[in-house]
Order: sequence, then structure tokens, then C-alpha cells
Amino acid sequence: MTGVAGAVAEIRAVSRDDLARDVAVGLGDADVQLRDLVHLHVDALTTALELGAPELLAEQVRWEATRLRGLGLDLEALDVRRAVLRALGPHLSAPATSRVRLLHGEVAHLVADPVAPTGPELPAGAAAYLRAALTLRRTEAVGVVEQALRRGASAAEVTLGILQPAQVEVGRLWQAGHITVAQEHFISAVTQTCLALVATSTDQVSARATSRLVASAVGTEGHDLGLRMLCELLQDEGWETEFLGAGVPGPDLVSFVAAVEPEVVALSVTLPAALASARETIGLLRADPACRDVRVLLGGRAVDAKPELARTLGADGWAPGPAEAIALCRGWATPASPPAADDGSRASRRERALAELVRRYEFEERNVEGALELLAAQMRLTPDELIERLAPPRG
Repeated sequence: MTGVAGAVAEIRAVSRDDLARDVAVGLGDADVQLRDLVHLHVDALTTALELGAPELLAEQVRWEATRLRGLGLDLEALDVRRAVLRALGPHLSAPATSRVRLLHGEVAHLVADPVAPTGPELPAGAAAYLRAALTLRRTEAVGVVEQALRRGASAAEVTLGILQPAQVEVGRLWQAGHITVAQEHFISAVTQTCLALVATSTDQVSARATSRLVASAVGTEGHDLGLRMLCELLQDEGWETEFLGAGVPGPDLVSFVAAVEPEVVALSVTLPAALASARETIGLLRADPACRDVRVLLGGRAVDAKPELARTLGADGWAPGPAEAIALCRGWATPASPPAADDGSRASRRERALAELVRRYEFEERNVEGALELLAAQMRLTPDELIERLAPPRG
């Protein structure tokens, strides 16, 4: 009897373009977006078979149901499943066909429960940001973030309380067909601008970073905002982060990791078809003596459908969002070494300079950071120059 590997090989031997065309013809619609949807369906089907994870195809089918409505097509996700099975039939052996039918039966059971048509209620800041961005008012959307920062909101509060929930809702709106690809790209670009604004607004001085993270999106699609948020927030906690984006070949990623020696590699996987690449990349990391001890963190929509896959693919952990990823990274961080008694580092000199301001000018301790900046400006010095005067290096 044909095993799973054999069934997967038979499906992969079929031309994706020919299959998508046959399915579209069978459904009576040649829309290019429908053919793209069929491509994704077959990729999810193949990956679900290979990994024994019908949840992956179930998530794809849920997405298809809302996407078909958004495209205005008079079709149901069940129509697509049946059309794919009919188109595959002539190319598959009887055992492989049976496995595909069994998988579709499991998927039908998983998607039987209705999905809520609306998303969760957004926090006030995220709702205001999204209202402005959806109506293409870039300046007003950025202003929501600027106002939060002026009120003293931290990088985490802005990122996790405004930008992240807004982007999640953007994805839901696009999936449901309520916004266009152009609108989705516009809002994502505004969010990129706001992330840069958050990064430049933080002016904290911390000890030398002791931990490092390398982040990359698996595959060629560019859904990487979650990784960017993680990198920005970890930098705010004193980490060094290297964001590589998408489309980095596995061997190249391994070479980079071996060179920079991070504690954590974060990989994001959006499409089920990219899970195989994630497993291959993790395998390459484990096989390299310079990388085998690095912690691998996996996230993204493809993994969210079945979090247990993270371990199956060889990762050390899974996180559904930046906040959970940060919690894991904190546990994997390299502890900072205590400073030596005669430490003459910049951080140590700054602490001594602040103490000298409190003693000499009787500044309140809670205001001394701002006083340092103000006094330096009045004396036409940089903060570092003032620190050198107040607390020169110990010889």
C-alpha cells in the first residue's frame, strides 16, 4: 500500500499550474485569484499529509471560505475541496486517493464549528490608529502613536497595545475581503514607519548587551511585521537583534548564525508550504557544530494552526505573538556578568555622574535623568561630555 511519502510524491509530481487551471475550469471560473487559491490549497494539503497535521488544511479551508466571499465568487470552500480531488484523481493511485479522501474527511470535521465573523474588540489606541489608516490618513495614524509616546507610553505599550492588534485586524479584514491588497500594504507601511518612530523614541542607557537574536521569515513571502516588532522590543530590553527578512536560503542563514553566535534564532512561517523549509533549516542549524546549541523559536500563522508542530520540526519553542516570544527569550538569555568593583565603563560613569548631580545640585532622584540632559544642553555639552566632567574614568 502506498504510504504517506508515496502519496505526497504523487501529488507533487502533478503540475501545479495545470492542476489550478483544471480546478478553475471545473468550478466554472478562470479568475487568477481563484487559481492562486488552488495553489495554496494543494500546498496545504501536501504539507498536512506529510506532517500528519490535518489542522493545517483546516486552517487553509477556513481562510478559503472567507476569501471566496471576499472575491465575490458564488463558491464554497467545499466546492474547492471537491474540485481539487476530482482534478487530482487521474494522477493518483487508489491508495493515494484514499489518503487524500481521509484527510478531507478529518478536515470537514475540524471546520464544522462556525468561525466568528468579527474580530475581538480593539483597544482604544489600536482602534483609533486603524480608523485613520483604513481611510488612508497616514499623518493622523502616525499621530496616534506620537501622542501615546508623548504621554509616556513605553515601546512595549505602543507596539503591543496599538500596532500589533491593529495589524492582526488588518489581516482579518483582508482575508474577509473587506479591504484590498493595496490597502493592506499601505497600512503595513504605516506600521513600519511607526515602529521606526518607537525605536528612535527610546533613549535608555543599559549595560552592554549579553544576548543576541537573529530573525528571519521562512519562504519568499514578506509577512515579517511580527518579527520586526519582536526585534524592536528585545532591543528595548538590551538585546542585540539582527533582522534578515524573508527569502534567506537555509545554508546562508546557518553561516550567518555561526558568525554572529546568537542565543536565539526566530523563524516565522505564514504559509503551510513553508513548514518543510523550516524543518530543513532547523535541521541544518542542528547539524552545524557552531549552531547546534542555539535556541530556535517558531511562530506564524502556519504554526499557530497546530503549535505542537514546533517541536516536531525541531524548534525549542513556539509563540503566537511578540509578547509570548519575549517571555521565552528572557528565559533563554545569557545572564549579564556583574560589574567589577573598579568598573570604569560608560554605564558605571553615568551612574556616578547622576549620583554627583543629586549630591551637588540636590536634584530629586526621580528627575535626575532629565536634569542631566537639560544641564548638558545649558552648558553646550553633550550628555557624554558632561558625564566625563562629573565622573571621569577611574585610573
